[in-house]
This record gives sequence, C-alpha cells and structure tokens, in this order.
Amino acid sequence: MSTTSSSSSNSTTPQDSRAGQADARTDANARTDANAHTDANARTREIGRAQRSQRNREMILTVAMGGICLALSFVLSQIKLFNMPQGGTITPASMLPLIFFALCFGAPKAYCVAFLFSLLQLLGGYFVHPAQVLLDYILAFTALGTAGLFAAGKAKRLATTNALTRLKMVPFWRIILAVLLSCALRCACHVLAGVIFFAEYAGEQNVWIYSIAYNGSFIAVEAAITCALLVGISAGLGMLRRGKST
Repeated sequence: MSTTSSSSSNSTTPQDSRAGQADARTDANARTDANAHTDANARTREIGRAQRSQRNREMILTVAMGGICLALSFVLSQIKLFNMPQGGTITPASMLPLIFFALCFGAPKAYCVAFLFSLLQLLGGYFVHPAQVLLDYILAFTALGTAGLFAAGKAKRLATTNALTRLKMVPFWRIILAVLLSCALRCACHVLAGVIFFAEYAGEQNVWIYSIAYNGSFIAVEAAITCALLVGISAGLGMLRRGKST
C-alpha cells in the first residue's frame, strides 16, 4: 500500500515537463534581454564619453587657436605699411589670422574672436559719436567672422585637430569668396560711417562716391594680400601632401 503511494508521488506528468521547459526558456530570454540591455547601456556610456572628450578637445583647440590668431591680428594691425590721411591703414595682412581662424572653426566662433578684435581696435581709435564707433569698429571688424560661413562642414572639421588640414578642406574659390565677402561687409560699415560722420571731407564730391573710393582703396589692398596669402598657404599644403604621398 505504501509502495504504491510513493511511486505515484514521484511520477511527473507531461504537463509538468512542458511547464518546466517553458520556465527555463523564459529565464533564458530574460537573461539574454538583461545582457543586451547592459551591453546597450555600456555602448551608450562609451559613446557619451567619446563625445564629451571630442567636445573638450575642440574647446581647448578653439581657445588656443583663437587666442593665437587674435594676438597675431592685433600685432599685425599695429604695423602700418601706409596711413590714409583721414584714417584707415594698409597693414601686412592683419585680417589673415582672423579669416584663417574663421575658415578652420566656422562662423559662430569666428564672430566671437572677431568681436574681441574689434574691441582691441578701440585702443587708440578715433571717436566722434557712439554710432560711429559701432560702425567703424564693432560692426566693421566683427563682420570679418562672416568668412566662417565658408568653412568645411562641422563633421569634417571635427575629424582632425590640425588647423592647417582644416584650411586645406576649403576649396580655393571658397577661400576667395570668404575673403571678398567679409572685406566687403567691413568696407560697407566704413562707407556708411564715412557718409554719416565724415561727409565734410568729400568737399564738392558726391559723398557716397568719395566714401566708397576712400575706404575701398585700402580695404581692397588688404583683401588682395589676405587672399593671395591664404590661397598660397592652402596650395602649399596641397603640394606638401602630394610630395609625402609619392
């Protein structure tokens, strides 16, 4: 009697076996999902660390290059090759470092550095009215940051920390347009300031023609020097790279 009862209690029905297999599969799936979730979180954290590292690297590079280019532009602006009689000078490419920075780092950062340069130009400046200061200095020199609109795409720029390589990414025609547009905007600010605040110097001439001719004369020379040097640097980099590859 007791033997029969023990045999009956140790037997396993098909339903119990299937239920156990189902539980085992559920546990295996749960472990797989947990592992996949852990891997996904690890990849997300790794990507986040890489992005933070890239942002920090770019910030350090921007501050360093921005400071160097700002200092170079200011020093070059103090070397006057020719002084215009009513203000304005021809310098040894004082705009070049600013436009170089703009083409390497893009417009937003370039506007910031160009704005700082405009404040430095107030040292020893000639002021007759707050609006004249705004036109002749703040807006005129900040406009040089417009060259950054012609920089290579952000993704391409971030792929390298070499500023010269970033310049080489910009085609010659874009470099020329960057220089021409930024210098044209600077000239427009000077022309407007001349018409409004220095019209007496025009004498019997048309004030607009006089202001355009006067300001355009020295800015055109500066633009030509800057353009030639930037294109020459970019071409030289291309020749150097081809020489290394052969």
